[in-house]
Amino acid sequence: LLVVDGANVARFRQDGSFRPSALRACVEFFAREGVPEARVVVTLSETHWQTVVADAWGKSLDAREGVAWTPTGTDDDLFTIQLAASSGAWVVTNDRFENHPAWAAPVRGRLVRFAFAGASLFVPAADDLDRFRQAASVAAPRHRHAR
Repeated sequence: LLVVDGANVARFRQDGSFRPSALRACVEFFAREGVPEARVVVTLSETHWQTVVADAWGKSLDAREGVAWTPTGTDDDLFTIQLAASSGAWVVTNDRFENHPAWAAPVRGRLVRFAFAGASLFVPAADDLDRFRQAASVAAPRHRHAR
């Protein structure tokens, strides 16, 4: 299982704007890596429901139960940590969960940090991606080169 810290990924920009397209870029990146959609869950506050399901991709994600909607007013990090810890999942996030040291300890070695190049090119940290591939037995995709 791969858990995407939805708020962390969708609010990556410094202006803090919520971008569902960032979630899509992340989920689609891992799909190209060979991670089945059914093995990816996005944790996200239910306050973002209307924004996420406003387009076809978001509706599809919600319909396949690819989002763990967390209750309004709760700390969604705790849901992300608990889901990852209880399932042995990796977490896509730049959050170090320093405000939850005891809870986060079991997942600290299974974090995949990331950046975005431009508006929608998801770029995971190479070392984290390699560790994820090894642990998940996901081979790096082969790229075809033009001749």
